[in-house]
Amino acid sequence: MVRLPNTEKTPSELETAKVCGCAPCSRETRDAMTSLMDWGLLTDGIFILFAISNFCTSIGFNAPYIFIVDRARHLGIPDSQSSFLLAVVGISNTVSRIFLGYISDQAWVNRLYLYNASLTLCGIGTCISIWFNSYALQILYAVVFGSMSGAYVGLTSVVLVDLLGMERLTNAFGLLLMFQGIASVIGPPMCGALFDVTDSYHYSFLLAGSMIAVSGVMLFFIPCIWRVQARKLAKQASLSA
Repeated sequence: MVRLPNTEKTPSELETAKVCGCAPCSRETRDAMTSLMDWGLLTDGIFILFAISNFCTSIGFNAPYIFIVDRARHLGIPDSQSSFLLAVVGISNTVSRIFLGYISDQAWVNRLYLYNASLTLCGIGTCISIWFNSYALQILYAVVFGSMSGAYVGLTSVVLVDLLGMERLTNAFGLLLMFQGIASVIGPPMCGALFDVTDSYHYSFLLAGSMIAVSGVMLFFIPCIWRVQARKLAKQASLSA
């Protein structure tokens, strides 16, 4: 006697099949992924502004690392001296992270303003570096960029905790990395394309610097958002009272 195949699924199989459409997974996996991705952050005005700022920073952040040596060579600076510029950036950045980390831990320091000011100065320095034609001035720019950009890596997570709280750090930082990754992919090719078109690094560094400066300036508006949110909460509290 021939038996027809049993096409009925067990309850666990049904549970697995209906969790994820084209890529079945267990409910435990779904719950873990849900806990990691807090899409509600995308409705938070402060997080949105911070994410846009990080996106702008990441567009310009990598360009100086990639092009500072080539720009020096383009200016006629010898290879041995040009290559040393990248070392100056790295040393300055390392020292800056230690210093900014110590300063930001002091009670009298506003970490948000320290972060904003560092990014703004970093961007302005990158923009005006297009007029630095001597090796000494290129060294000066390498020190400024390395020192000021240390805040971007060293203080981002700290400022994020100040803005959103420790309980949302993991989710918020994960989403931030997504914005940073996209910007890091498109930023350097844009700067490289500008050099190919103009045969000059001026516009590449202007683009990078302006993006970094704008990213710092826009975060000075976060206190305004705080005040708006505080008024909304006060109004809701008065209506519910």
